[in-house]
Order: sequence, then structure tokens, then C-alpha cells
Amino acid sequence: MITIKKLFKNIKHKTLNLSPEFVISGIAVDSRAVKKGDLFIAVKGYEADGHTFIRDAVRRGAACVCATRLIDGLSGGKTILVKDTSLILPELAARFYGKPSRRLKFAGVTGTNGKTTTTHLAYEIFKASGRSPALLGSIKHRIRQSVIGSSHTTPGPVKLHSLLKDMSGRGCKYVIMEVSSHALKQSRVSGISYNVAALTNITGDHLDYHLTMSDYIDSKKHLFRSLKSDSAAILNRDDKYYDRFKKSTKAKVLSYGIRNKADFTARHIEADINGTRFFLDMPGGTINIRTPLIGRHNVYNVLAAAAISYAEGIKADVIQEAVGRLFCVPGRLESVDMGQRFKIFIDYAHTHDALKNILTELRNLSGGELVVVFGCGGNRDRTKRAKMGRIASEIADHVILTNDNPRKEDPGRILKEIEAGLGRGFKSYEKIPDRSKAIEKSLKNRNASDIVVIAGKGHEDYQIIGDNRFPFNDKEAVRKAFKEDV
Repeated sequence: MITIKKLFKNIKHKTLNLSPEFVISGIAVDSRAVKKGDLFIAVKGYEADGHTFIRDAVRRGAACVCATRLIDGLSGGKTILVKDTSLILPELAARFYGKPSRRLKFAGVTGTNGKTTTTHLAYEIFKASGRSPALLGSIKHRIRQSVIGSSHTTPGPVKLHSLLKDMSGRGCKYVIMEVSSHALKQSRVSGISYNVAALTNITGDHLDYHLTMSDYIDSKKHLFRSLKSDSAAILNRDDKYYDRFKKSTKAKVLSYGIRNKADFTARHIEADINGTRFFLDMPGGTINIRTPLIGRHNVYNVLAAAAISYAEGIKADVIQEAVGRLFCVPGRLESVDMGQRFKIFIDYAHTHDALKNILTELRNLSGGELVVVFGCGGNRDRTKRAKMGRIASEIADHVILTNDNPRKEDPGRILKEIEAGLGRGFKSYEKIPDRSKAIEKSLKNRNASDIVVIAGKGHEDYQIIGDNRFPFNDKEAVRKAFKEDV
């Protein structure tokens, strides 16, 4: 609980029908989550304007409202008027929960692909070193023994600071977190001071939101501009935007790479269907890495996690041992074993670069046919659809196009836009909109040396069609297909 006076101290505001000593018991930005006694903060977002839900929030028990304008006909409304609710929201959330970030250390990971695996690797290393880490990410949040479901790569400020308070209260010392471009552009993580921040890579994504690559890149750079001089910036030496990010930060830069000489370099890489081995040259020596994770893209993820850990003083032998313990990240080249002779992998790859990475790696490991099932999300970046079609037809032997989360778009149009990118003359494909049927078809009549990849949704346990959200999970669809005698 906190008074309006304390919550809005040094923030320019105007109160209506409210005493400065008025006490609120909670804060909310979603009217559906409002509890009696809460302050409802009306924020104009990308898809919806919170001001349109003020009446609903009041009906649900909101004690007062913070908004940028008055709502006509809201009788007796206790209101706090500010210029921009979105700009002050992170500070309000931090104050309400007692500024928990001050009691924690942070390692942030941003980039187009690889954030989830890199943070999981770093989390395992920090845990092995006794650093008492917590994990914030797109699949789940980990606080000690508790696992909390996640709906966003980076939570909004209210949820974020609530989680941070819980982490601090339960003795966590570090937070390993994914930091999305949306979160950076929307200032969701404003006020958090990072000890170390890492960039995985930059390829095209979320252009439905950012509109231009320039804006997308600039949003990512904000994380590195925020670093202090005694912090560390972990940058991919093989990424074409390396120099731009290096110039954007005053932090100490540690580089990693495979093609170019870096502070953390992988050499003599060997991979098979069961994992990857390589030598990791790092400051102070070389360690031998053996990881169950498959593929060159995962080598980059290991390098990034190792550099993050080294920057925080974790020893090489701890890094080496902990990396070998992470067998799988849910939905990231996750193997599904139903006793079948051939291999099945589920992967979250939903960008053209991610799809290229996993198909290229598995192409090199497949002695038979490589089959890929995928679609593209509706009401999202349309520029990658044809690119993903082209990549699939260039690398895979057979392609099945299906629904991802079509949302409010015509699923048929989405499939046509992917189909338009298929290589000229490529005939080994089919369109099966029903994702369950597409998965079932991909598993039929497979030989022992074949590999089936089901891409795009990974760990997700839902499918969005129109305004409806249906339970759906690729792994469960595979299991169901085998139960029905694929």
C-alpha cells in the first residue's frame, strides 16, 4: 500500500477529487486484473488504448485512475492526470513494489534469435556457480524452485517489478532475462541497471511493429546505450551490426564468434544428431565444450552465455560443466521420441534466419529426407513469409505449409504469401491449413534416416484463430498422431 503523494513524488501531475494522502492497495494496467482499491493506469498501447477501459476498471473496484485525459460521464471519478502514462509507468511500478531492482544484479540478452537458449544456458551456469539466479523469459520465469508461465518475452512494468520483488524476497541475487525490442522501445525495463548485456544477432523481425530495420536496430541499441562504464557488453563478432553496437556503448566490450577472431572463439566444431563438441578459446585459456544442443547456432548461444558468465567472474571449469548439463530448451530443436525410427524436432523458428539455421544444420545431419512443417503468424510481419518459403524449398526435401497463429488474417492468404516464395519449379510441397492434420501427414511413411521438423510455435500451448485462443501444442499433436497409429 502506498499514498498518492509518495507514488507521484517529483512526477508532474494533477489530482481531481483526490487527497495526496489517499492510499492505494495495488496498481493495474489491464482492467480485467483490477482489484478493489487498485490504481488503474490507462496506457495507450500498440493495439488498444487503456482509456477505453477506464469505466470497466472502475466497475471492477478501481479506487482511482491515472490517465492523460478526462473521461466524460465518469461521475465522482478520482483521477490523476499526467502528460504520458506510458513514460511514467515503469517508475510507478518500481515505486509501488519498493524498487526491488536495486537489490538485484541483472544480465540482459537481446537479439532476433537465440535469446531463450542463451538465457537458459547462462541461468544453468550462474546456478552452478552458486549465484542464486532467477530467470525471466518467453517460455517461463524461474524463481528458486517455482516455475511461472510467461506470456511475453519481457513482462510489462507492473508484472516485471512484481516478479522482481518476489525474486528479491526469496533470496535471488541475479536476474537472467530476455529483453525484447518491444520492451526496449516501450521503456518496459526503464530504470533497471544491467551488469552485463548481450546481443545474439540481428536479422529482420517484428517489422509490423517497428516498420523499419533502422527502428528495430535502434530499439536494441538502447540496452547497450544504457550500460555504465563498469558494465560489460557481450557482442557477436560475426554479426554484421557488431561495429554499430560497439560504438553505441561505453561499457567494456567482450566479443564472441566463430568466423572472426574474438575474445570467445569456437574452433574444431563437430556435431551429430546427439549434440555438439568444440574448443572454446577464452581469456585465460581453452576449455573443451560438449553440449547436447545441436547446431552451429547453438554454438553461438554457448559462446554468448560463457562470455556473460565470465564477465561476472564465473570460472571456466564451472562454465564447462554447466553447459553440458542443459539437455534441452522447450521448443528449441526439441526432440520428440515416441519410439519411432526417424527423428522429430520441434522448434520455435518463426523468422527466415532461424528457419535457415535449423534446416541447414539438420540437412547436414540427415541421411534421408528432410521434411518441414511451418506457417506464419497473422497480423504480424508479412515481409518474412516469402523468405521463409524460399528457404524451406532450398533446403528441405518436402514442405508442408500450415496454419501458425493466423489471428484475424485470412489463413489462405498467409499460405499463398509463403507459397509465393517457394523456389521456381519446387513441386514437393502441400498446403494443409489444419495444423494437426499437417503434423500427422508429415509423420506418415517415414524412413529411419528421415528428419521431420515442426517449426514456428515451439513451446506454445495455444493457437489463435480469429478472436479465439484454442489449446494447441505441437508436441501433443505428435503424440496424438502416434496414438492414432501414424
